[in-house]
Amino acid sequence: MTTLIEQLIAKMGLREEPNVLEKTTELVRLLELRSTNVPLQINEYGKIVLCADLASCLLGIGFDKEQALKLSGLRKSHYLNNKRMFEKLLDLNKLVSVNDICVQLSLNEVTRKAEELMNLFKGLVSAEDTDIDTAHPQYAAMAVFLACRLLKKKVSKPKLMPFSNLRPTQWQQLEQQWERMITKHYKENKVVSPGDLDEKLKPSQQENLTNGSKKSLKPEIEDYEKWKSRMLAMAQAKLREMEAPNDHPVEV
Repeated sequence: MTTLIEQLIAKMGLREEPNVLEKTTELVRLLELRSTNVPLQINEYGKIVLCADLASCLLGIGFDKEQALKLSGLRKSHYLNNKRMFEKLLDLNKLVSVNDICVQLSLNEVTRKAEELMNLFKGLVSAEDTDIDTAHPQYAAMAVFLACRLLKKKVSKPKLMPFSNLRPTQWQQLEQQWERMITKHYKENKVVSPGDLDEKLKPSQQENLTNGSKKSLKPEIEDYEKWKSRMLAMAQAKLREMEAPNDHPVEV
């Protein structure tokens, strides 16, 4: 068994990754103990590959899922179903985070942007006082997906969707909701914290604000070119007033 694990780890390109072999071996042995009364309809290759997948997730190491799927000899749906069952048997079914997804898909450069979108979402949920569970992996997956879009980083939707636990139609609905949220509330290059949104977006607070105080919450910085054009227009208008003949009768 140990030799087979080593061979598959090498084929998945994980031989040089620290602790992967040890962690995979540990999970395989633990799985055998805990599945004594649970008939696993999966071959040894599939079992080891899935344990290597889980080990990589736990260690925060990028994992080539397409290569793993080929080596496992399983259909994609069978692979995912068994992975979820293994997670339950091994007590590993933790909620996936933005960082987890970015690490596994080698998207580290979009982590910060995805976290900003998650903070925006959490802030809106907090301000609206709803019972939405923001820890559900669908939101982390969507944050990563739309962060990639904002940064013009190519990402495969089929690779992201399994993290969300959503069906395609559900994903499409959530994507449309988040697109509207970003269009309405997201400010580029600004890290949005839940605290900021909680203060700014609670309806009860907004109703008690005067128009003047509402404006003070969101100070607008005028673009330099617009400011320059406005100043020039004002100066020209002033000059025309000064040059105009002042011999017209004044109406009383």
